[in-house]
Amino acid sequence: MHQELTLAETLHLLGLMGRDLPSFITSVSGRDDALDLVAEPRQVKRLPAPLKLATRLAPTVRATLRVVDVTDGVATFSVDANAGGLPAHKLLGLAASRIETVVAAKGLPAGSVRVLPDARIALDVQRLLQARHPGTRVADVTFRNGLVVLDGAAA
Repeated sequence: MHQELTLAETLHLLGLMGRDLPSFITSVSGRDDALDLVAEPRQVKRLPAPLKLATRLAPTVRATLRVVDVTDGVATFSVDANAGGLPAHKLLGLAASRIETVVAAKGLPAGSVRVLPDARIALDVQRLLQARHPGTRVADVTFRNGLVVLDGAAA
C-alpha cells in the first residue's frame, strides 16, 4: 500500500474527522518534508482559558510539522508554531485534554493521539487504521510537498 493523501483525506481515513478540515485551519501547504498549516484558533469551540487568552493577543497561528520518527506504526511529529512572532508550540500541552476529549468522543482508541513534551505529537497511525481497516499494516509515514505519504500493507 502506498498512498499520497491530503491532510483532510488522511485525517478522515484515520477516523479523526469528516471529509473536510475544520474551519479553523485556513491553509495547508508543504515543501519537501514539512507540512505547513495556518490556523485561526479563535474559531475553535471550548478552548482552554489560557489558549483563549493567547488567541486574543495573536489570532493567527502558523505551524510547521515534520515527521521525526515512525516506530511500530506510531508517527511522532515535531511542531514548530508561532503566533505573532511568539513561540506558540510551547502552548501545545494546554491542548492535550481537548485532543483527548475529541478522540474519546469519536470512539477512537484512547491514547492514539498524544501531546508529548518538547512540542511533539505522537499519532498511533497503526491503531487508528486498525480500528477502521482491520489487517492494515503501517510501515512509514512521511510528508512530501504538502501531502501525507502512507506506506504499508493493505488487508
